[in-house]
Amino acid sequence: MQKQSLNTLCLAFISLMIAAAALWAAEELLAPILAALVLGVVCAPLTDGLEKIGVPRTGAALVTMMSLLAILLAGFLAIEPTLSSAMRNAPLIWRELTEFLEEVRATLAGLEELQTTVNEAFSEDGSPSTAAEGPAGDAATVAVPGVMEALSYAPSLAAAVLVFVGTLYFFLVARLDFYKRIGQVSQRFTTDLFCRAEARVSRYFSAITAINACFGICVSLVMAGLGMSNPMLWGLAAFLLNFVLYLGPVLFAISLVVGGIVQFDGPYSFLPATIYVAMNLTEGQFVTPALVGRHMRVNPLLVFLSLVFWLWLWGPIGGVVAIPILVWALFVVGELTQPATPQHELLQANGRLAVAE
Repeated sequence: MQKQSLNTLCLAFISLMIAAAALWAAEELLAPILAALVLGVVCAPLTDGLEKIGVPRTGAALVTMMSLLAILLAGFLAIEPTLSSAMRNAPLIWRELTEFLEEVRATLAGLEELQTTVNEAFSEDGSPSTAAEGPAGDAATVAVPGVMEALSYAPSLAAAVLVFVGTLYFFLVARLDFYKRIGQVSQRFTTDLFCRAEARVSRYFSAITAINACFGICVSLVMAGLGMSNPMLWGLAAFLLNFVLYLGPVLFAISLVVGGIVQFDGPYSFLPATIYVAMNLTEGQFVTPALVGRHMRVNPLLVFLSLVFWLWLWGPIGGVVAIPILVWALFVVGELTQPATPQHELLQANGRLAVAE
């Protein structure tokens, strides 16, 4: 029995490695497909609600997809002027940051001289062992992508968008039929199971989105009160990066440190990042647990490992899909492994009847 369990574990590990290699090799194709499937699962209750009021399935899927695309387009158009301004000011921002780093280096010059003295004292030939440095006057420059370089990515970006939109629409149209086909292969995977998993992911994602939206608005107001430039952009960045648990807030705090150094002088430079960290800790420890609920919480270790894996695999897209996939998988596994109850058996019977129909 132990040998059989070990063989099963080894087979599962090898299968996971093969699947990870396939996902990595086919990133350009599978990333937009999986992102569309995740978004389709999140928005499936909206499509079902439209169907219940008499809208045909194809029309409900089209309305859902167009609404999502309209929201994304409106958000991009709203922040495009701010992003363009930030890109134009990138050389200035880099110069300000370089000047601050030079000031820090000058402050630590005494420690460098002490290190040089110690090296000379312990050197056999008495000569300092210092690394060759480039001329101090060489200023670092920021390479801003040109128009032709940006246009070179247009075909692949257009193809990814087309794959994403097509997958999202057809998944919303045919997902119930797809679930029924899976139920015909394995009676444990019923249509009801997948629909309840969709509802769990949708509730979780909707709650997190509402919390992050309010958090982004608060960050924007605080940044405006502190005198930070482009507070709307800071609020949007806080909203988006808060979806990437743990790693997103760390990146945003570092960005606020850089922004504060560029814009302010002295200890006030670190005030925006300090206030943001306090706000994020309050949101993470009190607001989210109170609104999301104990039954929808996810193990922090699994969240971290899932984020690390998907970010390593697909970068930012992986960070977006990591948590919905984890919530969906944990719900399905939990339902399949829990002891059978009369209510559970009734739900499975209803699922099998739906498949038979």
